[in-house]
Amino acid sequence: MKPWSLPKAAAKIHALLLSSPAPMTADDIVDTLELSSGSASTQLRLLSELGMVERLRIMGIRKFHYKAISDPAHIFVALAEARKRQAFKAMDTMAPVITSIAQKEDVQWLNTVWQLQALSNLMSQWFQVCTTKDPEWTVRLMQSAISNKSKDFKH
Repeated sequence: MKPWSLPKAAAKIHALLLSSPAPMTADDIVDTLELSSGSASTQLRLLSELGMVERLRIMGIRKFHYKAISDPAHIFVALAEARKRQAFKAMDTMAPVITSIAQKEDVQWLNTVWQLQALSNLMSQWFQVCTTKDPEWTVRLMQSAISNKSKDFKH
């Protein structure tokens, strides 16, 4: 999950919940993974916000239980959104600042910044299409590419 900009603890929690036959409490997660309760709470909140973990209220029990979302298309959308936030946040804030402080004779530098910003906008639009139009199609396409790549390695 690190290439997708998710912390190691979040990946461990998601993997644990994916492998668990029943929803788990935060205390169960802390005990199993030997995490601090603060870290587990932070990572569960992140995973919940991304839509990778479902927070459940079980009648008669005060503590929340957590269950991983296992649908590949749903996970892809969540990871793409996390990556998009992380990757494009810097460019979205950097370009206007650099443009405002650059001198008019810095035309080459400004051209590079504008091209980077245009590329960032294009990638953002691509993520938007992949994650909202038909994420299942995107996942099938990626699975096909992975399958074809693995066949190349076997030959």
